[in-house]
Amino acid sequence: MDKRIFWLALGSFAIGTEGFMIGGLLPTLAAALHVSTALAGQLVTAFSLVYAVSSPLLTTLTGRMERRTLLFGSLLLLAVGNVVCGFASSYGWMLTGRIVAALGAGLFSPGAVAAASTLAAPEKRGRAVSIVVAGQTVSLILGVPFGTWVALTFDWRMTFWIVGGVTLLAALAIQLQFPRVAPAGAVGMRERLSYLKQPELLSALLTTLAWATGIFSLFTYVSELFARYGAGGRMISVVLCLTGIASFIGVRTGGIAADRIGPNRTIPLALILLTASLFLLSALNGFAGRPGILVLAVSAMALYGFSGYMFNPAQQHRLIGLSGPSSGIVLSLQSSVLYVGSALGASAGGAVVRFATAEEIGYFAGAMTALSLVLFAVSLRLERREAHSGHSPAADDSGASG
Repeated sequence: MDKRIFWLALGSFAIGTEGFMIGGLLPTLAAALHVSTALAGQLVTAFSLVYAVSSPLLTTLTGRMERRTLLFGSLLLLAVGNVVCGFASSYGWMLTGRIVAALGAGLFSPGAVAAASTLAAPEKRGRAVSIVVAGQTVSLILGVPFGTWVALTFDWRMTFWIVGGVTLLAALAIQLQFPRVAPAGAVGMRERLSYLKQPELLSALLTTLAWATGIFSLFTYVSELFARYGAGGRMISVVLCLTGIASFIGVRTGGIAADRIGPNRTIPLALILLTASLFLLSALNGFAGRPGILVLAVSAMALYGFSGYMFNPAQQHRLIGLSGPSSGIVLSLQSSVLYVGSALGASAGGAVVRFATAEEIGYFAGAMTALSLVLFAVSLRLERREAHSGHSPAADDSGASG
């Protein structure tokens, strides 16, 4: 394996840390910026929404740009966004920094996957891409809890500066060590969006949307939820670390299960476990303060991490099967839909915290993942109807890639 691919993974790690760490920093940021927790949570909405909208647009516009220059420039943009956040003295400047960082992240991610597949030998391309994608998963285990610990031990600003430094390191390594990588060409927005006309693909992507809305509505406000269990800042960093480890195990389990029993069996199992964990996280709040309840809540959070991320590789496996040669385009749509769900989850979760209570956020999140299960059943029925009629969307595609 070309060791330079790990610099791409480091860039993905920085993006994952930037995107997810707000959940652990939320009470601290809200106090520092003199805003409510719900309004601070919209920093996640802004990042996710800008990422979701800008990524396909910028990828299309820069389709003919040399890849090394593109990767270097996008990471510089991400680093600048983090530096702005680190120096922010008001909510407006923090929001500006998050938007700049999201533009860089949305441009880097698809380019990094394409560069990894180019640098690796043909028989190792799948492994190379998985290493790049794993960077964001590892950020859940290490980056997010570490960022929370740094904010509590030193200063919340240092968290953004460290992420900016890591991003700059990856950018310089790519610029100095990578060869010039020819562009793969651009796929127009009309062609990308045309795949949404296929009912089984549209319903599958809506499944992802409901799942992402559910998991991110809770994750964004996890500090608020666990504060009700009596957990302080350092305990919350431990909770985030354990959740990250469970998420990593879930990703591995979801991939293995999709290969062995198929994605159509793995996905409902993951969603049922996820829905149960989310309802449990809110239900246990009624017993807060009693012996052992915090341990049960942490266990439910670990199940949330495991089952939530067990879904993702199985869903991608299914989308590849549904889209065939055009899987690259469909998976890029999947990435955008995931970040739209993150934006909706952070926004809706903020509304729950503001107009109800943080204890009830698990019920809302669980309702969204239950909806995801219903949408999966609809998509599966449409897929079987298409197969029964002899029409295969994968076979009809022209072989375009994203």
